[in-house]
Amino acid sequence: MPDNSQELIRLAFEAAKRSGRPNWYRMDVGVLKNRILNVTNDGFRESDYGCTAFMEFVRSHNDILELDETRLPPSVTLKGVHEEPELASDPVRKQVRPDLWRAVMDFSGDRRYVWDDDEGVAKLADDVAAGGPAMPTITVVEFTKWKRAFADSVDDAAKDDLFNDWVEKLRPVKLLAPRVRHRWNDYLKEEVEKHLRGWFEEQNLPLPPDLVKSQEAVVRSPDDELGRRLIACARAMTTEELKTGVEQIVSGANRPEAGVEDADNLCIAQLSGFSLHSPRIV
Repeated sequence: MPDNSQELIRLAFEAAKRSGRPNWYRMDVGVLKNRILNVTNDGFRESDYGCTAFMEFVRSHNDILELDETRLPPSVTLKGVHEEPELASDPVRKQVRPDLWRAVMDFSGDRRYVWDDDEGVAKLADDVAAGGPAMPTITVVEFTKWKRAFADSVDDAAKDDLFNDWVEKLRPVKLLAPRVRHRWNDYLKEEVEKHLRGWFEEQNLPLPPDLVKSQEAVVRSPDDELGRRLIACARAMTTEELKTGVEQIVSGANRPEAGVEDADNLCIAQLSGFSLHSPRIV
């Protein structure tokens, strides 16, 4: 009977860690089996370890695995791993300058972009009288290559039919699971940045100092009372009430004599069109 079972389990978790998966030390039992099959090239058999089923195999390794059968499907956690709190969002995110982003990513039509050296911006070719070096707009083929390269870094468990369809076709990114979508957005920004840096170097042009800007992610508190009440008001209103409310906010919320809290409450009252104590606001 082989004695490498613990090594196989650890290799499976290490593969999840390398993929960038958050909480890599915890996974469904079925995912663990698939990962073990991957690291053994489908050579894994429970019977080789004296087990008739994979759950029996998992239970026999309670020295390194913590099994949670209260969940459906059951999950396992690798013991001895320090759990780090998961952040809601990155504190700082990159943003490629809008004109440069469009010049690279606007590959869906016949528009052509050039570099206007006088103004230091990327423009549509028709808007630049003297012309300029053509910007490196990618093709659909290049875009697909980027998506395939990204897919190689994604956890196998996240590669469902929608994901695979998105990789090979021009499908909206909203098809992706939120966590995968955020990772893709960050990956795409990095690829666009590298693409632009290479182009400026090839053209012997100075790199724009604001090619990429760092942008602090906005993290909204779920207990934000003002936001909660505004949303509740808006949901209770008709389209006409919303239009009227916006007009009132513009004219009244900027009163110089009003404090911040007063202005906030005024916004809510004017948006809703009725008292803050109305039962329609929950």
